[in-house]
Amino acid sequence: MLFLKKTRTDSRYQSHIEGEYEFLDPSSRAEISKVRVFLNYWLSKMPEDEAQQLISRMKSRDRRSFESASFEIALFAILSGLGCKVEIHPNLKNGSIKRPDFHATTPDGEEFYVEAVLALEFDTSEMAAEKRKNVLLQAIEKVDSPNFFIGVDSEGSPNTPPPGKALRRVLSKWLSKLNPDDVIREYEARGSDALPVLEWQYEDWKIEFQVIPIKPEKRGQGQRVIGLHSEEGRLTNSWEPIRDAILFKGGRYGELSKPYVVAVNVDSYTLDRIDEIQALFGQERFTFCHGSQEFRKHRAPNGAWIGPNGPRYTRVTGAWLFGNLNPYNMVSRMNNLYVNPHSAMPIPKALMHLNHSIVSNERILWIDGRPLWDLLGLNPSWPE
Repeated sequence: MLFLKKTRTDSRYQSHIEGEYEFLDPSSRAEISKVRVFLNYWLSKMPEDEAQQLISRMKSRDRRSFESASFEIALFAILSGLGCKVEIHPNLKNGSIKRPDFHATTPDGEEFYVEAVLALEFDTSEMAAEKRKNVLLQAIEKVDSPNFFIGVDSEGSPNTPPPGKALRRVLSKWLSKLNPDDVIREYEARGSDALPVLEWQYEDWKIEFQVIPIKPEKRGQGQRVIGLHSEEGRLTNSWEPIRDAILFKGGRYGELSKPYVVAVNVDSYTLDRIDEIQALFGQERFTFCHGSQEFRKHRAPNGAWIGPNGPRYTRVTGAWLFGNLNPYNMVSRMNNLYVNPHSAMPIPKALMHLNHSIVSNERILWIDGRPLWDLLGLNPSWPE
């Protein structure tokens, strides 16, 4: 069992630096209790050895380990909700020593394999920089600030760990000179431009701090210190991580005798259909004719299913895409199964109960299926 029965009294929010399990296990918050029940329930439906491996990964402080393990639990639950009998890490008969995540058998006897994979928007160096930022943000939470929230607006990234203690001293000295009632009067008279600002820089990381006065009746009640956090805009590329994840898993198990679906959990809140289509069928391009404003729209041969020589990875029957699914948002996140039009095998009929897309007359059609909350047996507003 991942979470033991015990009295829990910790009602705080998650800190910037603690792992997911570290937060979930002691929390007394009602919505977190529902998340624990969900995870424990589905782990109890798995073979003991498989469940223990997932539990070990979820207890790790490594974010990727927790996310990949919780994604596999969610897939197991969704497939079970479709009425499938699910085998975890089945042995293959094609001589491969590698084993896919799931072998599923539908109520009608159709069989297929499912492999889970994460598609990460940030590379290793960017994730390391985010960890350094989070350590400093947690240091800010230790500042004694009963009268103000602090807004944090940053740009750039630090290359080495920032000096948290030194920054706390700077912030404490700054806040001690401010009177919240005076700040409120200035704000009411002149607007947000009147709010005091402090600029701070470490290496290539620039931060602008702004105070946000707390209402008199709410002061000194142990609130979080950081009331607003924003970062500079950055160019994002969600389609290439999806494509690369499918390519990585597409040929991992050799030729299979059953349909094969790659389920991708995309670590991005900006995922849209353009990204999904580009990942599968190639990057959208526009070619302009010389001396004319007319252009030709086409796709580059760099998708997971369309390469320089035409269709490829036909052993992948479908790509099941999820938008940043995690244990807190199981019922609400985007998900869609794209059926490979060049697949060597037909998609199982049971999977057509999911949100899915097919190619028809060179156009992509989107068909709504059963929502995740229904498949998982949860309330539409779960876990709130």
